[in-house]
Amino acid sequence: MLGRRSHVRVSIESGAEGILSLARDISVRVNSDGNIVGVCREAGAIGEHVRVVFPDDDLDVLAEVIESKPVICDGAVRHRVLMRRLADGESQR
Repeated sequence: MLGRRSHVRVSIESGAEGILSLARDISVRVNSDGNIVGVCREAGAIGEHVRVVFPDDDLDVLAEVIESKPVICDGAVRHRVLMRRLADGESQR
């Protein structure tokens, strides 16, 4: 299936405003510093503000990506994303 992803899937008009939500399944834990550590398929963008949802605890947390590094997990390349929690109002830009 060569070229199946070569066509444009989304077009964003200039001047458009809004929020883009991307659901990604990641493995997360909270480290001893209170930061959130996630392991996922995609790298995180430093400075990006994200919402981490913990469905088992019925909790979501606003966080900022402060580090993203490639790691090997079970023979596959994944990304270790370190995030710091934000205060409620801090996520507004």
